[in-house]
Amino acid sequence: MNNPLYILILFIIVVLIKFLINITKYFYLKKVIIKHDAFLDWSEDEENEYKKQIGIKAQYWIQENILEIKSVVGKSGVGDQTKSYMKPVGLGYVQQRNISALDNLLFLNSEIIELARDLINRAKGYYKIQALKSFNPLYWIELIIFLPKELLKYVGVTGEERYSSTIIRIFQILYWVASVYFMYQSYLQSLK
Repeated sequence: MNNPLYILILFIIVVLIKFLINITKYFYLKKVIIKHDAFLDWSEDEENEYKKQIGIKAQYWIQENILEIKSVVGKSGVGDQTKSYMKPVGLGYVQQRNISALDNLLFLNSEIIELARDLINRAKGYYKIQALKSFNPLYWIELIIFLPKELLKYVGVTGEERYSSTIIRIFQILYWVASVYFMYQSYLQSLK
């Protein structure tokens, strides 16, 4: 198992898996935009029977996939945003409401549509960049050097708070010391 060929094959598999996961999410969000465009085309031109059929199918697809769309966008780090609007309740009164942009992809309000599209496009860009990073050797070198920081970030410890930042730095220093020690031990073993 110490054969460098096995390690290289394992590394190539990890690179390909990371690429495939991110590029799949990129194409999924691209499909969301295409379906949303079809829905918007139908809502603007309700007379065209062909656009109507495609628009209705797109509407059902978006309704069925709204939770997945929110999940994929959320995993990119792009949080859903709310927009407030005034809803008429009668007798000259209005009520302020807040609605989620991603929950209301089918709400025909230009501000909501623009906000939701912006969120989806930012998430799509994130996944595209992450897919391309898979083939960047500097990304992998940085990942290995700062592995404890990335692992702690993965489990939810972020460096935003002073306490969390200190924990990350302690683990990072311990990791570097242990790495240098084991590399030195390995070097001494190779001399024998």
